[in-house]
Amino acid sequence: MRPSPPMPELRNVRTVFLDRDGTINVKAAEGEYVRSPDEVVLLPGAGRAIAALNAAGLRTVLVTNQRWLSERAADAARFVAIQDRLAELLADQGARLDAAYHCPHAAASCDCRKPGAGMLVRAAREHGFALSESVMIGDSDADVRAGRAAGAATILLRAGDGEAAGADAVADDLAAAVRLILDAKDSGSA
Repeated sequence: MRPSPPMPELRNVRTVFLDRDGTINVKAAEGEYVRSPDEVVLLPGAGRAIAALNAAGLRTVLVTNQRWLSERAADAARFVAIQDRLAELLADQGARLDAAYHCPHAAASCDCRKPGAGMLVRAAREHGFALSESVMIGDSDADVRAGRAAGAATILLRAGDGEAAGADAVADDLAAAVRLILDAKDSGSA
């Protein structure tokens, strides 16, 4: 069986936005959060997938909601340690994130929290790239809606709790999503 042709909106991708929990690393139980560096465990193939994006010269930008940081007892230093652990685990697999943004606010209290496009818009402004040349990959409807609101292509990971409605593509995991992007770029340069 021949694979379907790549989607045109992925051919010009230069920046890949990535959700964190459930996309790159194992998500905490429902209603819980990754609150310790010891809880950061990469999903199978995620590090290699990001390394492939890096090797292809695509910018990788993390955009993650971290509502637990809005709690009175939250420790911002712990969040930094979690991010440092994620960077270390990715580096062990030859991968890196070029930038990282997070929303520490409670729900419905800001414009940066996904499904809003605030983090994506800020990243594009600060790093000087076009949102029309980007794709948002995540495991939830909020990720898809944030990508749509920013004018980016979207890929929903099937392993998450999101519905496929509205996503440009659906993939089993981050590695499959990256293959879609790289295949589209390869076919666009042929």
